[in-house]
Amino acid sequence: MFQPTDHSVDLSEEEFRLLRDLVHERFGLHFEDNQRGSLRARLSARLASLDLGSFEEYYHYLRFGPQRAEELQRMVTHLTNNETYFYREMPQLQVFAETVLRSIKEGKSEGADRTLRLLSAGCSTGEEAYTLAMMVYDSGQFFWSWDVQVIGMDVDQVAVDKARRGTYHQNSFRGLSPTLIERHFVRTGTGAAQVKEPIRRMVSVRSGNIVEPESYEGLPPLDVIFCRNVLIYFSDAMILKVVRLFHDALRPGGYLFLGHAESLSRITDLFTPIRFQGAMIYRKATPEAAPGHP
Repeated sequence: MFQPTDHSVDLSEEEFRLLRDLVHERFGLHFEDNQRGSLRARLSARLASLDLGSFEEYYHYLRFGPQRAEELQRMVTHLTNNETYFYREMPQLQVFAETVLRSIKEGKSEGADRTLRLLSAGCSTGEEAYTLAMMVYDSGQFFWSWDVQVIGMDVDQVAVDKARRGTYHQNSFRGLSPTLIERHFVRTGTGAAQVKEPIRRMVSVRSGNIVEPESYEGLPPLDVIFCRNVLIYFSDAMILKVVRLFHDALRPGGYLFLGHAESLSRITDLFTPIRFQGAMIYRKATPEAAPGHP
């Protein structure tokens, strides 16, 4: 049986171009010309698993193989960076907790709408989605008649399955205070801790590809979207495509949070940037603020 190793199969320029374009088309991830070695290293194990002798064979398998859908799912696990942890990038989270939640609550106080809908897009293993639920819970603003739903969405099925379990180890808790751990987690006795039931009930996790419009079907109109440290791996054209999908999914006046190193300034003016100390967020226009409105 042929067993290629990381050093036995070369990735030619043409093979790199084919695979890079396929990855970009399906998942939005963009590999620069100088990242050929990185793509080769990430995917060599898949050739070994499938007993394929070249990256060209692997490309044809992904395009035309009878199990191409399953292999695309396996492949993306090797391409995505699932580095995340609870309460990451606190300056933004403080704006969310102290300003955005209050603004949403006040904006809906005059009407009958008592829903709060949040999306963690590219949620990885779920730490961000559960963090948002914990912050909503701790704000004390959305009890009684309020219906709160935090939705996590990720293309990596392995990460989605872990997020649904809601059980985490020490690496996910870096910098998290013992008070918060005690408040929101139950120790499992194996060195891990599981998110407590009141928070887990607020969160649902689904498989979805943020670059595909069909992944947003069935979602309720959203008040807030978090998509942090995902778009840094995308081309400008793909960022624009994704941001347009976010814009369509948000309610008028809804908020978009990107990573601190991500900016829409040279991509689109669909959203209004709002600056805070140590944080930038984006807001979709309300009808009365739309261009040309009297």
